[in-house]
Amino acid sequence: MGEPNASLAPATNLHRYSAPAGSTKVDLSCLTSPGTMGAPANVTLTGYVWIFSNGVVDSSGNPSSSNVSVEVYKEDLSKGDGSLGAMVGSYTTTPMDKPDPVDTTWLHNCSQGCNLRQYTIKNIPTETPLIIKTSDASGGTDWATVYDYNIYFSNAQVQAGFPGVSNCPAGDACYDATAAAASDLGTVANAAGGISINGSQGLLAGEVHDCSDVRLSGATVNTDTRAETQMFYFTTDEGNPLPYTAATSTSDLSLFGAINYPTNTPIRVTAVGEDPAAPGKLLMLGTYVVQMYPGAVTALALRGRRPWQP
Repeated sequence: MGEPNASLAPATNLHRYSAPAGSTKVDLSCLTSPGTMGAPANVTLTGYVWIFSNGVVDSSGNPSSSNVSVEVYKEDLSKGDGSLGAMVGSYTTTPMDKPDPVDTTWLHNCSQGCNLRQYTIKNIPTETPLIIKTSDASGGTDWATVYDYNIYFSNAQVQAGFPGVSNCPAGDACYDATAAAASDLGTVANAAGGISINGSQGLLAGEVHDCSDVRLSGATVNTDTRAETQMFYFTTDEGNPLPYTAATSTSDLSLFGAINYPTNTPIRVTAVGEDPAAPGKLLMLGTYVVQMYPGAVTALALRGRRPWQP
């Protein structure tokens, strides 16, 4: 893993996972005090299915996240290898589902706004590490399959609310799932150096956040199993994120990725960064074990040390 060449800094002036303008504080409190897991309780999970980059255009001529299957799984911690546990709920988005009311015209290909459809799933457990899978609901080729790891809703968070999600009802868990158009995977692979995606292997995409879920620039990421490509990072264009192969650490978008990992093997993803309060001191910002799936994206937001991690 390459050493960072600049101190960590919080992302500002972004639409999502951003610190307030002018902020310079990086919240690292959970690295030493991640908290403890409480007793699970079943709640309703709701949010909107956001799209990565271009998305899929619907009959109205605008990108929409209709026809996306959203499945929620427990992570099987007993194995310690990122395996899927039991599925605890699912939903399929349709053109009848409410779109996210926030402004989406800043997204690439969304000059007239995108229809990011709402999903709702009952009886989802709190205090439980979860994996959210999105895929093409009709079994077609419009949407890629994405496994989003490291999702966790504490009881305290449910009580406090989720300000980053539109219209989040009190007492619900709220999270915006991500869907990726199959064509966008090829666009990313081409921008990363003209790589051909191997359908029998998996892709990695992720972000590095601080303990307040703010994106971080200046982090470096690596895995303990090699992919066909080197780890790459993305530009600062939030509306149209693409790899910038000359980058050596995360930009304000905090995005990283690599292509063509072996499947059926646990892969540890780790991020490090330079402590802004102690120049030269390196910190482990997060580490997580995931699985790769044939032709699918494994997504992971590293959010510091989690309550179930020693």
